[in-house]
Amino acid sequence: MIHRAATPLDEQIYPPDWRSWQDPPIPEYFNGCEQLFARHLRDTTADKPALIVDDVPISYRDLWSLITRAATGLRALGLRPGERILLFATDSVEYLAVWLGAIHAGVVPAVVSDLYKHPELLYFLDDTAARALFIDAEQLGKLAEITSHLPISLEHVIIRGEATPAQPPRIVTTIAQLLATQADPPAHQAHRNDICYMFYSGGTTGTAKGIVHLTHDFIVVPARQGAFWNYRAHDVVFATSRKYFTHGLWPGVLIPLSVGATAVIQRQAPDPAALLTAIDRARVSKLITVPTIIKLLVEHRATAQPRSDFSSVEMVVSASEKMPPSLFERFNELFGVEIFDSIGSAEVTYEWIANRPGQSRRGSLGKPVFGYEIRLVDADGNDIVEPEIPGQVWVKSNTSCFFYWRKFDKSRETFIGPWTITGDNLYVDKDGFFWFAGREDDVFKVKGLWVSPIEIEAAITAHPAVLEAAVVAVTSTTGLTVPHAQVVVRAGATADDALVLALKDRVKILGGYKVPEKIEFVAQLPRTTLLKIDRRAIRLALAAGRA
Repeated sequence: MIHRAATPLDEQIYPPDWRSWQDPPIPEYFNGCEQLFARHLRDTTADKPALIVDDVPISYRDLWSLITRAATGLRALGLRPGERILLFATDSVEYLAVWLGAIHAGVVPAVVSDLYKHPELLYFLDDTAARALFIDAEQLGKLAEITSHLPISLEHVIIRGEATPAQPPRIVTTIAQLLATQADPPAHQAHRNDICYMFYSGGTTGTAKGIVHLTHDFIVVPARQGAFWNYRAHDVVFATSRKYFTHGLWPGVLIPLSVGATAVIQRQAPDPAALLTAIDRARVSKLITVPTIIKLLVEHRATAQPRSDFSSVEMVVSASEKMPPSLFERFNELFGVEIFDSIGSAEVTYEWIANRPGQSRRGSLGKPVFGYEIRLVDADGNDIVEPEIPGQVWVKSNTSCFFYWRKFDKSRETFIGPWTITGDNLYVDKDGFFWFAGREDDVFKVKGLWVSPIEIEAAITAHPAVLEAAVVAVTSTTGLTVPHAQVVVRAGATADDALVLALKDRVKILGGYKVPEKIEFVAQLPRTTLLKIDRRAIRLALAAGRA
């Protein structure tokens, strides 16, 4: 299973520019921060905005100063190359300075969502054996809950904000103290195959897993993704996802910095009016976002007066979960810009299939990004070589996760030779475009036939009264597996029996066995820390009789 079987569609799947792509050479030793910044500090780029954080510009020169001071501070705390610092915070210039400062110093930053509760915070501290924790002041209540249980490995707590814990859990340092020293220490020269940084999975299918990445990503990822998406120095890039998420950090910060562009950071929670205002003020050219945000923007745009400008935006890229065709059409109608859908994962860094200008098909996920090879595998482990047949996606890339931190068995299940098993099911059409067929954990059988919730959700959300929907498997009163749908209606729509019948009629076209036994109207759908619909939470709630 090391080599992918050739398919009759390879010429369509892998266009000439994919075939001619070559990764740049990778030195044996280098520093990721220097790789991003060094050439920009030697020319006029040094004085242009690297970041615009809540409308405040920060130049490349000033950001580099913050990064080197953070590196100095981490070294002064005694952190050594290879040791971990856990970041339990959200988007801010200090957050990015500490993350990049850790890379500069050779310390491994592990990032997790600050939406997690205190038991998960304790798990992450235990799992990483982090010597330091960077935390926003507003999250200190969660830290207080676990003060008496903190692992002995944790020695330092770095706080962003004014508050300090009532009972200092370890040696407390404020971010101002960490950044107090004006210094430009020698950059740690890491081996290209050294462990460099960590994400954590969303944990929707079990315990969150530490996703370990290597130093060479700082050369390979910006080169591939920057070329594929045509990143340019004059771009202003806004990724709405938080920077503990690969879909926020790489396209929204690291790739822009690599080409000398400007990254927009907004700390407040996503609000469509505020997002559109930030886009207009910064004159954003590339918007990187997720379907949840796109839905909010469409709903706001449909009623807002006066409308925001949005004329600077040249490209909108979406990922994270499947969007109904109607959403593409509505967005294009309201904003005059096409959405380029894509799919990726923190395990593979970052997108591996995507649409792009000149090579797109609305509703599909696109074609492989430069340097990423795709195979579809059936339930018996055989390569699928024909179109329109769903299979589990395996991705080959040297940017894949090295292993899951302290998860030996799960690592061996997921990383097979050069291939990463993604857990996503896709199929490819006759023109080489890939289409989403569901997550491996979400598909289920009804009357012996496989059912993907995605196609049922698409049929339901095509109704003009429906904002979004989620479909899961439940056990009926007769002991059989049946589909169950939760539906959120649009503002002003009536959720009644007539709508239920209309939605069931739409699904019936797909096959009677796919019609949900029950369609339940809810105010909102549960979401993961990465803003994906959390079908696992729905299944658990239904099983417990709470939904």
